Amino acid sequence: MTTVTTAPSLRDQLRELPDEAFTRLQYLAPAVGCLNACAMCSQGAGHDVWQLTERGLTDLVGALADVAAERGLRLAGGRDHRPGVLFPYLDNDIASYPYLDTYAALARDVLGVKLRVSTIGYSSNSPQLVAMHQRIVSGYGDVFSGIRFSLTPYAIGYQGKAPGTSRTAYTHDLASALATYRPLLDRLGHGAPTAAVELRFSPLLGTDPLTDTHVGGRHVLACGPHLLIAENEDEMPLPYTEIERLDENNQPVYSRPGAPYLHVVTSSGLPIPVLVDDILTGALDEPHLVTEVRVHRFANADGDHFAADCDFHPDGRFTALHLYTRTDKRRTSGYTDATRHFLNELLAHKATKGLGRREEFLAATWADTDAVLAALAAKAERLTAVDPKAADHLRNVVVPLVTTYATALIQAGYPASLFFSRAFTIDTGQIVNQGRAQGLFRGLAATNGEPMTPREERGFGQVSVSSSRGPIWRITPLPTHPTTLPIARSGRKNPTTGQPALLVEEMDPCHLSPVMRATGCRLRRFTLTGIDIEHTGRTQGTAAFGMPGLTPTS
Repeated sequence: MTTVTTAPSLRDQLRELPDEAFTRLQYLAPAVGCLNACAMCSQGAGHDVWQLTERGLTDLVGALADVAAERGLRLAGGRDHRPGVLFPYLDNDIASYPYLDTYAALARDVLGVKLRVSTIGYSSNSPQLVAMHQRIVSGYGDVFSGIRFSLTPYAIGYQGKAPGTSRTAYTHDLASALATYRPLLDRLGHGAPTAAVELRFSPLLGTDPLTDTHVGGRHVLACGPHLLIAENEDEMPLPYTEIERLDENNQPVYSRPGAPYLHVVTSSGLPIPVLVDDILTGALDEPHLVTEVRVHRFANADGDHFAADCDFHPDGRFTALHLYTRTDKRRTSGYTDATRHFLNELLAHKATKGLGRREEFLAATWADTDAVLAALAAKAERLTAVDPKAADHLRNVVVPLVTTYATALIQAGYPASLFFSRAFTIDTGQIVNQGRAQGLFRGLAATNGEPMTPREERGFGQVSVSSSRGPIWRITPLPTHPTTLPIARSGRKNPTTGQPALLVEEMDPCHLSPVMRATGCRLRRFTLTGIDIEHTGRTQGTAAFGMPGLTPTS
């Protein structure tokens, strides 16, 4: 007698999962991989895409709903952070998923959840995607709790260097997406949790020697064009500062106030003792800038680092400077100038109109936007003599990205007031040390995912808005191939399988990793089989306009 063994059904496999895989599910991503291949991708996504077919998506959602109902569980209902909301993205760009409208319908009608979406946009040259997003806005807007458009200088389309791409096409695609989604963004209400555009800039850094010394009894730090001179004489080392907790507004509360220093920016080649003396006596006749700052000394897993004015000023400006010592882990010293030039010039221009940092500039015109761009260009000219690297950063990174954003808003028919709106236009500053971004810090970040600044510590450190949330779960397809794939194709965190499969795993909410960073404990992981998954390689995806910034071929 022959015994026939049948594979367990998808529902039976889901029944083997713990309750937390349902109640604490946060990322239900129908695709893994991203054609955009952004160099700062926080998840290290591969450039090939494996995604649920429309049938596979429908089967998975139906099975999830059935098993959750059997146990009396509310999907995603056990999280403190956005309970009842699923995130359909992690290392994919959900706007290019061709069945997102089906996903939205299933989320609303079968799972009874809301969706939170983040995207860099999609190609307006794909009739399928354009029609799908129009259907989403007209028919499924009620299922979304938040939509964020992310603008960075790293997307292939924005860079316009790859064959068949251009920044002009990328700008047009962003404008088209913003125009299509405007009714829904307005309905959601503008704000970081609901509807906004976030601008992320590449880091302004130098891998220069860091001098940590005393001159005339004053503590002095010098790195690149930056010189910090303690206002008070004290031969003792600067004490460490720790983030004790977050306040009711999720802002860091420090264990000690920052110490007063003078921050000097100059390209002077004078010896440091001479330069310090000339600054203090007013004798320096070379170009320089001087401001008063507050300096903290911190430590992370890579070693000591210093921060000058590490948080927002009372008027909303952000001018943080971070200095990093060379250690056994951090093999180079240097600095990152985290000044948010765009934000600062927005606030400065509003101030000329008598408006405070939190006030909306409803009477703004595009001439006001041009004035901000002109102010950024003028600032670059002023910095040329004292900090040429910062001047180049403004000219080659900040101004082009802001220009792209302004142009997209104009093409999309938006009012100029939204360019100035603190609820809609969000300057997040420099990218953070997550995923592939580590390499862009050129050795200043030795540990992947380790917060490099107090603002990053607030976001995903041990005392952060993420650390109190507890483990979360994700479900996503796995790359499928008979042999192991290179990371460039499969992504950094996704193991390759020989047959179509879904990954179900528990994750540290701070680092979105299956290992708790604080304890080193490996979290739970399962795989599900018997689901329809399709594969799209880079060549095929490009031909199908699977990312923004592609130019149509004649």
